[in-house]
Amino acid sequence: MESTADHQFSPKTGSPALKKAIAELAAKTGRDEVEFVGIRMGDAYDLAVQAWGESLPEFWRIWNSWNTATDVPAPWGDL
Repeated sequence: MESTADHQFSPKTGSPALKKAIAELAAKTGRDEVEFVGIRMGDAYDLAVQAWGESLPEFWRIWNSWNTATDVPAPWGDL
């Protein structure tokens, strides 16, 4: 199974939040949005980090936290 970072951006299937994040990334990097069709999400994230640095938009911070989260469930603790 491929990782989330390997998923490719498609404007036909992307969520409104993802489409907005890609549009902002295109504007920030001076590229046409069409250039982002088919981009690996990991590559888009890396480009966002390069473009914004410490002021990375919330979408990309959250995307990265989900992408790097472990698949191991947390213990239930005392119920």
